[in-house]
Amino acid sequence: MTTSARSTVCGLLLLLCFFIAPSGWAFTMPRGQRLIRPNVDPPHALPPDVAGDAESARGYFYFWFFGGSGGIGIAVRQFPQQLDNFKRLFTLANEGTSTGGETIGLSPLCLYPRDIALGDLQKILDKKLVRDVEKMVKVGPKPNYLSEKGYLCYPSFADACKDCNPLTVRAVFDAMSTGDNVSPDVAQAALDSFASDIGEFKNALLRTKLSGFSSIVFLLFLLGPIVGATCLDALSAGWFPEWPGNENLPWSLLSPSVVNLPDYWT
Repeated sequence: MTTSARSTVCGLLLLLCFFIAPSGWAFTMPRGQRLIRPNVDPPHALPPDVAGDAESARGYFYFWFFGGSGGIGIAVRQFPQQLDNFKRLFTLANEGTSTGGETIGLSPLCLYPRDIALGDLQKILDKKLVRDVEKMVKVGPKPNYLSEKGYLCYPSFADACKDCNPLTVRAVFDAMSTGDNVSPDVAQAALDSFASDIGEFKNALLRTKLSGFSSIVFLLFLLGPIVGATCLDALSAGWFPEWPGNENLPWSLLSPSVVNLPDYWT
């Protein structure tokens, strides 16, 4: 095996070490020792029959590395989408007209560029078409598959509120869904509750926004430690089964002995 290939695999080991760092293991540095050690025994992610067979461990690594990378990639790709949504909100904040006056006191955690005027919200909720979701779906545009199947999509909702403040229109829809489509029964129940209690609208918007953000973060932290630990153990068992540091991964990657890792390549 070439030096370049060995260096690549060693680099993967170091990278995976950082992937599993958020797993909650603590560090201690006893007096007189220069090596950082965990205060708990590190877990082993591989089944015993896989850990004892290099070929099986390599197959296990390929499966988890490419499968896990796909899952993490999906989560990471949500960040640009969330950024685009955030930019779109700032664009909507400068469009259309507003009744002004009293605002509803929107939570800053919703990450909206400004508060929502009570008059703008009431104007939307007072519309007869808005209060009839089934009719909105029937007469509105249907730009996607779900809207053709009876779901309320954002373009249909925006079409029913053409003379309303654009940012408020987006806020009402965001309070019903984390995306651009929502089940008609869910939308009808939400709109009815908003009309009877403005506080329910504020709470619903905050819930959907926080759930959208937290799901991405949770997925990253969940996949990071699990996929990272499994790939790291499979990588070491598949290509460096005789390396003494395998018993104390990932912390052994921080020890001086890691420079000898290429010597154990199989």
